[in-house]
Amino acid sequence: NDVNSATERVTGYPRSKLIGTDFSDYFTDSTKARAGYQRVFQEGVVRDYELVIRHKDGHTTPVLYNASLYRDDGGSVIGVLATARDISERRHLEAQLRQSQKMEALGTLAGGVAHDFNNILAAIIGFSELAKDHMAEDLRERRYIERVLQSGIRGRELVRQMLQFSRKTDQERKPLLLSALVKEAVRLLRASIPSSISIKTTVKSESGVIMGDAVQIEQVLMNLSTNAAHAMREKGGVIEIELSDFSVTGPRGNSRDMEPGLYMKLVVRDTGSGIAAEIMDKIFDPFFTTKKTGEGTGLGLSVVMGIVKQANGYVTAESVPGKGSAFTVYLPKVEDESRIEQRGYEDIPTGQGRILFVDDEEALVEMGEDILAELGYEVVGRTKGGEALAHFRLDPARFDLVITDQTMPDMSGTELASDLLVLRPDIPIILITGFSHAVNEESARALGIKGFVTKPLTREEIAKTIRKVFDEKT
Repeated sequence: NDVNSATERVTGYPRSKLIGTDFSDYFTDSTKARAGYQRVFQEGVVRDYELVIRHKDGHTTPVLYNASLYRDDGGSVIGVLATARDISERRHLEAQLRQSQKMEALGTLAGGVAHDFNNILAAIIGFSELAKDHMAEDLRERRYIERVLQSGIRGRELVRQMLQFSRKTDQERKPLLLSALVKEAVRLLRASIPSSISIKTTVKSESGVIMGDAVQIEQVLMNLSTNAAHAMREKGGVIEIELSDFSVTGPRGNSRDMEPGLYMKLVVRDTGSGIAAEIMDKIFDPFFTTKKTGEGTGLGLSVVMGIVKQANGYVTAESVPGKGSAFTVYLPKVEDESRIEQRGYEDIPTGQGRILFVDDEEALVEMGEDILAELGYEVVGRTKGGEALAHFRLDPARFDLVITDQTMPDMSGTELASDLLVLRPDIPIILITGFSHAVNEESARALGIKGFVTKPLTREEIAKTIRKVFDEKT
């Protein structure tokens, strides 16, 4: 009997300890290992028999076991010649492929529903804003409308996060003061969780700057925190949110397998029910959820993983069933603080001028007319691209701006824009798209379109887009 040095490494035991011991003791499934060994004697050979070797420290290595009978010159069996090929990398690649296929399926689903769903959300957000503005500040009904508006905006962000899986495009990343985002997210969180759950915030690093998209980073914290709150919904508890500096030194192969450098470390910890060990490796999968039907989408943690990876960060999860869970996010720290994005509230810009507003959804045309009128503009609404073109042709100089949806049954927004620009090359056009593979901002600008935005929009967003287009014209 003998073993090579590779066997010593994969089991963690020296040759002297291995020789003379039971072969099957070093596999996670000793019964299956023993059956594979017996098959060699029954069939003379075993090829690519899958087993998992357990190292003495507990970690495992998947292998393909191959063995054949070893005979002397007279043909008598004197032993078994066996090899075990490490297939860890293959398993890793297979897992990546499965994940990629899940993301592709999610992207296909998102693309299929995004346009219609964004139209629905556009109406919810737009009419909620209009209703709120016509209510007194102290009315209870105004608070209800504000909750509807908040939910509409959250729905919009969910659709946008889903679409990221299919678009694979870079987001607008800016230097962000992470402590400010954490404090803002905590304020939003306090208003949405039961009073039986308290929030403890510890910010040890006030000045740490990261590169990212402010809405996305806030989404990470909100998703982790709402999951924590859900885990404590019955008995209450504490959500601990901690922000600190963190550094990784040494080579890439460190204990966390992270690139060396400086990071911001964000921990969200709860005292809830915890996560069972057998599902820990599934919690970041799209659509995986332990919540009851209607209580969750199964996208919360997969969105977190996607956003953090896009920011070149890392996410880890720890849990003790019955005691709680902790999710830790590491985001690379940057030194350039010259362009830190400060998220604040600005006055909504108003203006004057005549706008032609085109959308095939009658409710959205009505909403657009009302919102733009309140911003100070004179508006003509149309539900068909052909009708809008005919109206514009009557007096091309009458309008100062055209806002059009992209996806319409009789003609697309880009087709309408092309015809309008033939009639009047200097007319500013804003293209609004729910979701379309056919056009992006670059291709829209190449056609001469001045503004490109995605549904659903808040009043502030459409107002700022109009102001930006008018400012560029002057």
